[in-house]
Amino acid sequence: MTRRPMVHGIASQIVIRSHYAATRDFWCARPEHLSAVPLDVWRNLTQPDGQCSFRDAPYQQLTLDLFFEYFASFANATNDALQADTVPVASAGCASYEFDDSSFGQTIVAEFGLVCDRAHLVSIVEMCFLAGAALGSVGSGWISDQFGRRHTLMGFALTQALTGLALGFVTSLELYMALRVVLGFASMSVAVVSFVLVVELVSGRYRTIIGILNILPVALAYIMAAGIAYVTRDWRTMQFAITLPGLVLVSVWYWCPESPRWLLAKGRLDELYQLLERAATTNGLQLPDHCRKSLVVASTNGDEPEVAVTVGDVFRRKFIRTTLVMIVVWFGIILIYFGITLHLSNLGGDIYLNTVIAGSVEAIAICVSIVVVLKLGLRINLFLYMVIAGLSCIVMNFVPDGNLWLIITLAMIVKCCVGACNAIIPTFTAYQYPTTMRNLGVGVGNFAAGVALIIVPYLWLLEHVDQYLPMTIMGVFSIIGALSLAVLKDKLSSKYRQRKLAKKMASNEVIHSEDARARIESHFPRPAEDAGFSNIGFAQNESIFL
Repeated sequence: MTRRPMVHGIASQIVIRSHYAATRDFWCARPEHLSAVPLDVWRNLTQPDGQCSFRDAPYQQLTLDLFFEYFASFANATNDALQADTVPVASAGCASYEFDDSSFGQTIVAEFGLVCDRAHLVSIVEMCFLAGAALGSVGSGWISDQFGRRHTLMGFALTQALTGLALGFVTSLELYMALRVVLGFASMSVAVVSFVLVVELVSGRYRTIIGILNILPVALAYIMAAGIAYVTRDWRTMQFAITLPGLVLVSVWYWCPESPRWLLAKGRLDELYQLLERAATTNGLQLPDHCRKSLVVASTNGDEPEVAVTVGDVFRRKFIRTTLVMIVVWFGIILIYFGITLHLSNLGGDIYLNTVIAGSVEAIAICVSIVVVLKLGLRINLFLYMVIAGLSCIVMNFVPDGNLWLIITLAMIVKCCVGACNAIIPTFTAYQYPTTMRNLGVGVGNFAAGVALIIVPYLWLLEHVDQYLPMTIMGVFSIIGALSLAVLKDKLSSKYRQRKLAKKMASNEVIHSEDARARIESHFPRPAEDAGFSNIGFAQNESIFL
């Protein structure tokens, strides 16, 4: 109940960025005394070689009439003379810029002048959020494993809301970048911890269903973000609009339940029993009389004694294979997920409509994947989706020029498959680790996803090396991730459960046999000279007396 709205935070931050940090047409602003010069004339005369070049001239001394007379002298000038008078805008003293506001209002790029010699700062600003998200994916896992899912979740939700509000008031680019690091850490922490919480609140097949549905708000956030961006057209208003729901969600802190599995793993049985009573009362049920005694038995029969869990534990011998595979799979999924999303904007059309379509396609894919997963299992579906997505990316390289609809169709296939993968992978990862390490396991996967997010903006720069390289890299990584799943076990499959049950029954039989032997020997002790020999036959025959 908590994750669905809260995941809107990180999804909105990523999607909204494409709107309020979007690149637009711009030009050097006209001085106030020359504001009557028509815009097209101003641009043609002062910036003939592009947006980041500016013709050096004494603009402050030119009146409106002298402006046209001055530039009339360039009509008969040679190309060499014209180029000599054209310098970078920073050198020409361009004090400010004007931006095309036909599609967007005030953006980060426009407010802080992140163009020309400052254009590289756009990537750095985005890196701040993604770096914070990468750190939060691992750090939040350790924090919640130590201090509980509930307080960690709500604490970071409050941090996310307060930081988001503060961002709407900043006037300094440096402060904005610092707050984006904090916001990235908090947003990813909310995403990771809330997923683990809702998965641990249910069991059986519902855990799979909730785990997949848990990612559905990400797709819905795409649609909502497009609507918010279309209505507000201003990055500050937009920032407030996507932040205020987080403050409302913090109000459910008191009613938000703690993870019962975490309470059991920590031995906090009184709190666990109160939580179960509360759940039973809410659902009109009554707990059995032996419930508290069963909790004590379950707590004392844990697989391992309670120890402090660190990030290094997921790389120990028992889990290192699982962790390495999860890193490869998460990296491949996120690389292709956001890589193809970024590429969709190059297909043309309205950016708001494109975002709505992409979100709708992903939402449908997530809902359909629930039915398919319940029939075939998590691992086989994850494998098939990643293979199909990877092959579709590679096939797109061989589509002849001009077949736009075929390219769009393949892109939608990739979007559907990778959207389903994005919904399945958190649940699949959670099943690979025990309760006390589950948050860390999912967090390590999210860290790999954060690294992929940082790489994606630069992936498409490889088009300048080879136009087929970006799609090929995404396709290959997706197929490699799919093949690496072969070394893992699908712990939801019926075969795995049957083998595990058979192993457990065999273990119980051994224990019972050893107990019986001890009881027999207590009645019929063996002679000292026979101590070195097994008396299995005797024990089996005499067991009829016990």
